[in-house]
Amino acid sequence: MKKRITQLAGMLALQLPVVANAGAASGVGSMVDGGYLLQLAGSLLLVLGCIVALLMMLKKLNRMPAGKSGAMRVIGSLKVGTREKVVLLEVGDRQLLVGVAANGVNTLQCFDEPVVDTDQLDSVPNADFASFLSASALGRQ
Repeated sequence: MKKRITQLAGMLALQLPVVANAGAASGVGSMVDGGYLLQLAGSLLLVLGCIVALLMMLKKLNRMPAGKSGAMRVIGSLKVGTREKVVLLEVGDRQLLVGVAANGVNTLQCFDEPVVDTDQLDSVPNADFASFLSASALGRQ
């Protein structure tokens, strides 16, 4: 397969100067000259680079939407490693602390009474989940 692609690329590379010379010989301005091809390749690489950078940024952020509808709600999350998170969920009137890793999801703690007051979280726009989690962990010990 690679050999076939290399052959096709070689044949295309051999044909480009012929097409460029044919346009110049006829007196018509050529669209396939070296500067144009370099500009075209540079633009293509720039667009592909932007797409890759955006995908990497989205993967790195990995934000979970905090939805307010439905029976289950993500209250907050805390990254504890490169692929590990601790997530506090609200299901009905209970709150669950779960660990999310590459190999699965494990329930760490199930709280009958709320650890974090969700009304308080709604009123504070940028509430820090890490401080709530550490305060509740210190209070439980």
